[in-house]
Amino acid sequence: MKVLFWMFIGFDQHATSEHLLSAVIEQLCEAGHSVHILQKNTGGSLQTIPERLAKYDITTDVIPYQAADKGNFIARYLTELKYINACKNYITSDYDAVFIQSTTVAGFAVKAIRQKLPKAIVTFNVQDIFPYNLAITGGLKKNSLVFKILAAEQRYGYKHSDHVITISEDMKDTLVVDGVAADKVEVIYNWSYQDEPYENVNLAPVSHMFKPDYFNVVYAGNIGVMQNVDILIEAAKLMKEDKSVWFHIIGNGVYKEKLEARAKDYRITNISFWSMQPPELAPAIYSAADVNVIPLVKDVYRTALPSKTATCLACQKPIIFAIGQESKFGQKAMNEAGCPVVKADRAEELVEAIKRVQNGERQNIAGEFFLKYCKMTDNSRKYAETIIRG
Repeated sequence: MKVLFWMFIGFDQHATSEHLLSAVIEQLCEAGHSVHILQKNTGGSLQTIPERLAKYDITTDVIPYQAADKGNFIARYLTELKYINACKNYITSDYDAVFIQSTTVAGFAVKAIRQKLPKAIVTFNVQDIFPYNLAITGGLKKNSLVFKILAAEQRYGYKHSDHVITISEDMKDTLVVDGVAADKVEVIYNWSYQDEPYENVNLAPVSHMFKPDYFNVVYAGNIGVMQNVDILIEAAKLMKEDKSVWFHIIGNGVYKEKLEARAKDYRITNISFWSMQPPELAPAIYSAADVNVIPLVKDVYRTALPSKTATCLACQKPIIFAIGQESKFGQKAMNEAGCPVVKADRAEELVEAIKRVQNGERQNIAGEFFLKYCKMTDNSRKYAETIIRG
């Protein structure tokens, strides 16, 4: 089959989803299908065909793209629409199947495909559910006209896709409640950078960040509206007199300065803030932690699951999910991987979970969970099989 792989990032810069997309493209090529990529030119210096894909006969069109300010939702949305309009000139009628990366403008993207390729097999990937994530975090009122218009546009994309792939059972439930046929939605967990759990990771590149005499509590990732890194600051406040624990906040985002200021106001001394580290250091960071914390704003588990989850599991260190005990994914991680799950807005529960992990009260079998559900080869092959399935 001839597959059009429509990305809403560019390989010219590192992104959290690049290893996911590369693995799916690789599986399609290994299965004998030809792949053409539509991607953004974001002004980066990396190759537009990653090295791992260079051996395949992959073609690409790279579309000029000027990113809008992250804090300006309207400008970002309009910029995505401009990207779709530019891409229309490169969508020809000779593709058998189309994969569309998760985007806030799904309806417009799917409509553009259906106009040119009415008989193609269309697969849409949902990494987070827009605009419900925006409503949950307070960025948009759910009963507003704007929300209703944006939600209807996304529903058009779901309805006119043949397959919808999402990344957790909680997200599938949200899509089904929103009107997507349950048999159209497939849950495939995200994966890490390799098939096997990490063993004997070289910690030297991050050794300057961590304190060997302390129990290191780590959050690493984006610091934005959905991540709820606030709960770590509140937990650190409650534990600021504990001389055995040190908190690490690693990453960048719109709320980082606010969190740094709050930590200073609370006079927390057992905390460090670090800038975002290169993606290749993620296994070292998660492996150096004594416990990794994955938080989300209350109820966001219904619309998103942090992309770092699989790599954290692969590093086989304890993980605490501060996402809410109602989460089906959280329940599975708690029951099968030994990961404590606490409420998203209760710092006291997070503190108690940290103490239990520190005291060795929970069995950590994250590596087994990773092998069962998050293997790169298995899950990327599932994507490829879905993309070409009529």
